[in-house]
Amino acid sequence: MKTTFDIRWSQESKAKFQKIIAYLRAEWTEKEVKKFVKRLKEFEQIVVLFPELYAPTRGGLRRAVLGKHHSVIYRIDFQHRLIRVYTIFDNRQNPASLKG
Repeated sequence: MKTTFDIRWSQESKAKFQKIIAYLRAEWTEKEVKKFVKRLKEFEQIVVLFPELYAPTRGGLRRAVLGKHHSVIYRIDFQHRLIRVYTIFDNRQNPASLKG
């Protein structure tokens, strides 16, 4: 199946990914790392086909809940056919801490 959108990860989202992986390796197990990476890959596979599937939030952003602890915040760029991922958000944080 051909994808219709490309994904661009911001520097912040890449840094958050690395931070989450480091935390999971230090505090949990490799099994948890693999589970997180699997959820992120599933998000990528779905969002490129159905970019409007996940809930809209403020400022034209969308939020894809990966699980109990993490969500991906992104914006759809229809003109360039891109999914721009801005950050991976810890659901235990205050949502007001997100820049919007």
